[in-house]
Amino acid sequence: MTHEGGSQDDHSDKAWAIHAAIIGLNSGNLLFRGLELDQDNPELLTVICLSILAIALPFQAIFFLINSHIQETTNVHELEYQMLLRLSVICQTVSYFSLVSIGILMYTTHMYIGFSFTAGTVIAFFLLKSALNQVDRLAKL
Repeated sequence: MTHEGGSQDDHSDKAWAIHAAIIGLNSGNLLFRGLELDQDNPELLTVICLSILAIALPFQAIFFLINSHIQETTNVHELEYQMLLRLSVICQTVSYFSLVSIGILMYTTHMYIGFSFTAGTVIAFFLLKSALNQVDRLAKL
């Protein structure tokens, strides 16, 4: 049994765009926050957060490779397809987890910046949840 790999829909494109944004955010923070570190006495929390971002980068790259393979390869064996999807989910989870480090870095920059980031995240989450509920209600009509 095979899976038509080339027939991926908008979901794959959206995941690609989201992870491209996350990899850009992580790379930028690694570069600029890394350059700002005091070489003699770096702040431990910042180093830990940047280390988490560094750990996430290879997972993000592997996500792009898996996604490209699935999109460009036709007639992928179903077992291979399921394994690739599971690996993709692991890579996406690590990528999303790296956003926690971004939030902590916001707090280390300034308490109000971190609070604003957290408040914005909570508001965005509830708006998304509300929109999804509306879609579900409209779909039932």
